[in-house]
Amino acid sequence: MATAPQQFNQNPYGIDPGAKDFAGQNYAALTRDLWAQWTTNFLPFENDLIEYASNPQVVADAQANASEQVGLAFDAQRGASQRRLKGLGLTLDEDEQRAADRSYGLTRSLADVTAQNVAGAQTRSRQQNILGNPVPM
Repeated sequence: MATAPQQFNQNPYGIDPGAKDFAGQNYAALTRDLWAQWTTNFLPFENDLIEYASNPQVVADAQANASEQVGLAFDAQRGASQRRLKGLGLTLDEDEQRAADRSYGLTRSLADVTAQNVAGAQTRSRQQNILGNPVPM
């Protein structure tokens, strides 16, 4: 069963084509329609970007997340090292354990500070790029 071809609606805004200012009314209606579409479809995303770019808590959250991830990675590595020693039947004496703990603590602290610094710098750079003010290289 064939359907009739769909006719193109040349006046979607219901404006009388015989009106003296038809073009102006049509343009105004089109402008209002485009504005309504923009506020519905794009404005929420723009507001989210503005909130992200101007909220200092975003940097603090990124640094906290980086610190947490470093802690998880070091805890996993420490457990793996202990299992490896245990699997080989080795144990550290008191002095060796203190030296290993000290080395582990220093390395973990350095990695934590580095991760927080990098996360903070990258997040601030991303915020500035969103605002149209890129950080110079």
